[in-house]
Amino acid sequence: MSKLEKILALVRSINEDEFQEQLTHGDSLDDVYEELLFLAKKIESKKKRTGVIIEQISNCFAGDFFNYLPISEENDELDVFCMGFNTYIEELKSAMVSKKLLETINGKLAEAKERTEQLVFTKDQFLSGMSHEIRTPLNGIIGFADLLLNSPSLDTETKEQLGYIKMSADVLMVTINDILDLAKIESGQVVISDKPFNLIELTRLLREIFSVKIADKEIDLQLVIDEEVPSLLCGDSVRVSQILFNLMSHAIKLTPVNGKIRLKIKLQDEEEGSYSVRITVKDSGIGMTAKQLEGIFDPFVQVSNDVVAQNEGTGLGLTIVKKIVNLMNGEIVVKSKANLGTKFTVTLPFSKSTHYSSSSESSVESENKISVSVDSSKKMKVLLAEDDRINQILVQKVLSNYNIDCVAVGNGRLAVDALIQDDFDLVLMDLMMPVLNGYEAASEIRKLKNHSKKNIPILALSAVVTDTVVNVCKTVGIDEYLSKPFDSEELYNVITELIVKKNNFV
Repeated sequence: MSKLEKILALVRSINEDEFQEQLTHGDSLDDVYEELLFLAKKIESKKKRTGVIIEQISNCFAGDFFNYLPISEENDELDVFCMGFNTYIEELKSAMVSKKLLETINGKLAEAKERTEQLVFTKDQFLSGMSHEIRTPLNGIIGFADLLLNSPSLDTETKEQLGYIKMSADVLMVTINDILDLAKIESGQVVISDKPFNLIELTRLLREIFSVKIADKEIDLQLVIDEEVPSLLCGDSVRVSQILFNLMSHAIKLTPVNGKIRLKIKLQDEEEGSYSVRITVKDSGIGMTAKQLEGIFDPFVQVSNDVVAQNEGTGLGLTIVKKIVNLMNGEIVVKSKANLGTKFTVTLPFSKSTHYSSSSESSVESENKISVSVDSSKKMKVLLAEDDRINQILVQKVLSNYNIDCVAVGNGRLAVDALIQDDFDLVLMDLMMPVLNGYEAASEIRKLKNHSKKNIPILALSAVVTDTVVNVCKTVGIDEYLSKPFDSEELYNVITELIVKKNNFV
């Protein structure tokens, strides 16, 4: 084979391998030239395309990510590379779009979270305001009604009418408490306590509370408590009271005159460290249809419009019962038939008391009663900061019955000034006042230079009852908190307890 033939064979093999083409079939010098010319053009074309590819990739490194590489008609390895690169660019664009979408979604979620937090804050502010505006006048109504009911000079008819006034105010207070409790539960502010209490005594006390309504409707009420039910249980007595109160209130409300109600409490199960107690409330009332039962635990739902017209209530009682039972890891079941009555069965777990023996039951029953010793030779003097004149008069009248002097001022600024000018045993502080509110006044008192005055006991007496308020009270140095309407004896006990505690500390 001549050198010309060898050169032609070599060039043809390159063209065939690289470009899968064979241009000539002879072995002349013209064939060699034609093959070499084709090869040269192909190489030049590759060189230019490679330059363009390098430039495009460089632009990507510079930040222009979305430039596609050119694809020729050659269908060679450069085109395969360009197609692969362009596919990567498509995926990158999709990822960038997804990232931007995700950022947009996250931004919207952040805005929604901020709006939700603002709504929660607004709701808390609304509930605080509503509680204050309604409880403040209610405190005057209930407080003065109590004072008059204890007066020996009133005739029977007048006392009976006062009793109706107080009963109506108590119903309104239950309505307010229902709304506030539902808000607390839904926001997760309710914590179930685990303290010893006497369920039997609690149930009997509940019967006394409803005795007037039961007598008015001549209802046959039977209370059956299983002998095996322990006298002492560990749990949240306040929430158990709420469950019993709402179930009994519902039964009495829907039971006609001369109807029947059965309240039964039974020990269902006992394990090593716990009891399971079943509470049943059965009435002979109007009952409910299957459709009505479906929404019985929904808020603001009443059995029927006729019943709503004839009976008071918010429609929140059973909703609160259901939520409390769930919080206590219990179970509630309701069975009812129209015109035949309704039966609620609540099963609640209680832990066994390990800190109290049976011999200490009496001390548990009086757990909430405060025993203090006050120097009777020294008359206590209390400073009251309260902007509502009616409530000023009420507190002064209540405390005077306990031989306590009470000086009243109309805002927090006057309270701080009065404390600086005079000596007091305790400050009774309203929270929502003009000029200087209760929080601000308490904070200023705690900053006074006089050691005795800066450490004076401060008792908040407010119509605002949200958990947020209680926490803020602790932060600014308020020792204790009582809500309006207040119980006269409880107010006196807390006042004396705080004063004795301070005197013993000093």
